[in-house]
Amino acid sequence: MNEHINVQNDFSRHLSQLQDEIVYGGYLAALCSPAFVFSVSVLANIKVGLPILVIAYLIPLMVYSYDYYRDMDKDMATNSERAAYFNKKAKIYPFIMASYAVLLVSLLILFSNYELILFILVTVLVGMLYTFGLKGITKKVPGFKNIYTALTWAIAGTFFIPLYYSMNLNLAFMLIFLFIFLKCLPNIIFFDIKDIEGDKKEGLKTVPVLIGKENTLNLLRGMNIIAFLPLFAGVYLHLIPAFTLVMLVFLAYSFHYMKKASNANADEMSLISQTLADAEFILWPLVLFAASMIPTILTL
Repeated sequence: MNEHINVQNDFSRHLSQLQDEIVYGGYLAALCSPAFVFSVSVLANIKVGLPILVIAYLIPLMVYSYDYYRDMDKDMATNSERAAYFNKKAKIYPFIMASYAVLLVSLLILFSNYELILFILVTVLVGMLYTFGLKGITKKVPGFKNIYTALTWAIAGTFFIPLYYSMNLNLAFMLIFLFIFLKCLPNIIFFDIKDIEGDKKEGLKTVPVLIGKENTLNLLRGMNIIAFLPLFAGVYLHLIPAFTLVMLVFLAYSFHYMKKASNANADEMSLISQTLADAEFILWPLVLFAASMIPTILTL
């Protein structure tokens, strides 16, 4: 009996450690990048290989890992569980970062081209530039952090495919870029809700700091509705496949986790942000791929 209980306790402990590794190590959040790349490939009807998706995954993983590692002390007040995770790995984390960099460089040499390599280098630098030098602008310009981050995600997610295949940037890609940007922006602002207290202490003018939690959630609901306008325009102009409108399911999805956030405390907000909110973009390619296969299935 005691052995059975010990096995259960060991399993629970290992499961908890795995969950911490996935969430706090940035592994879940980094999946958004290959999810965007794969989604764009489905919309553009272009096949994309696994090496390119791994490259897309490693870029934000490096940026997130560095950002989280650097903010360990700040997280003690706003995200103590993540801070504790990084404190445990403080000595080995530089080696983990180095392994990411070696793997990324190897894949770029083997599977990339000069245009994409330059694009990736700029993307990584832009991602780290905010932490190094641009964070102070958020103390002066309201919402700068949110717009900057959303633009970085949208540019990286949209233009990875056309640069890799040396394609021309047409109106379809621009509409997809607008959709990703307008959908990322409320998602990123949502993440700032859990950091209200910490951002106040740093003097950062994020949207939740300026207008409060409830007003922010109401604003985000409206922003999520507006985000779908580029998709409607693309479908109307026959630039984007009609099955893309299946993405409207994520309007209900975002409303769902925002409703859960209304009565959530700080720890619950952190969990909602790093699971439900992050998972939204990870689910995009699955939904789009399934919708794209419906016409093929119907003709069988």
